[in-house]
Amino acid sequence: MLKGFSKGNTIAIALIVWALVILTIVLATFILKPWQTNKSETISVSAAGKSQVTPNIAKLSATVSTNNDNLDLARQQNEEKVASLINTLKDLGVLEKDIQTQYISGGETYEIQSEPARPDIQIYPPPIGKQTNRISTTFEITIRDFTIADEIIAAFTQNGATNIYGPQLTVDDQTLEEAKSEARKDAVANARKKASDLANELGKKVGDATTVSEQEDFGVPIPLIARSEVDLQQKASQIQPGENEVTVTIQVEFELK
Repeated sequence: MLKGFSKGNTIAIALIVWALVILTIVLATFILKPWQTNKSETISVSAAGKSQVTPNIAKLSATVSTNNDNLDLARQQNEEKVASLINTLKDLGVLEKDIQTQYISGGETYEIQSEPARPDIQIYPPPIGKQTNRISTTFEITIRDFTIADEIIAAFTQNGATNIYGPQLTVDDQTLEEAKSEARKDAVANARKKASDLANELGKKVGDATTVSEQEDFGVPIPLIARSEVDLQQKASQIQPGENEVTVTIQVEFELK
């Protein structure tokens, strides 16, 4: 009888102990809340970094047009003009891959009439002249050797090209990536300095970066636009590569200590 009571008492005590252990664990869990990590204080800043790069690619576009009452003859004559211009460009050293046709248009048009006594003056609005047909071919030239840029422009005008537009100055991919890398370094340094200045005012110190995002912004060169050979002769010497500014803007979040 006593032995049975002792055994039952031991079991009861063990159950009570386990219940207390489980209750303690549950209470500690709700009090400490280990699933909720303490969020560290952070500071977020934006900063820009810059680098200079010299353009090594220029793009020019031009249009070759031919008028003829017969549209098919206009096409044939225009093809001869385009072929002559392309051959001239190749002789200057322009690669075939750098000569790209952008679009071809054709259809009815009217010849523009000028003042008979002053052929250099166009009447506006232009009077309706003789109806004819026109074929136009517009293409883009990529110049990788700036020393022949003026010769290329001369080839345009000497072969009857009009609506010459450019240059659009840019750089090759490798050069651009190198410039962006330098701009990123500058942006990171500027971001950390900016964050440190703000943290000092708060009596804090800047720790490690937790997040970073990047935006890109590139300088756009002013294009050269000319409508006539005289205009181009006056502007040809302006085709200088100069320098473009590559700007990288970043948003960085730092820990505060």
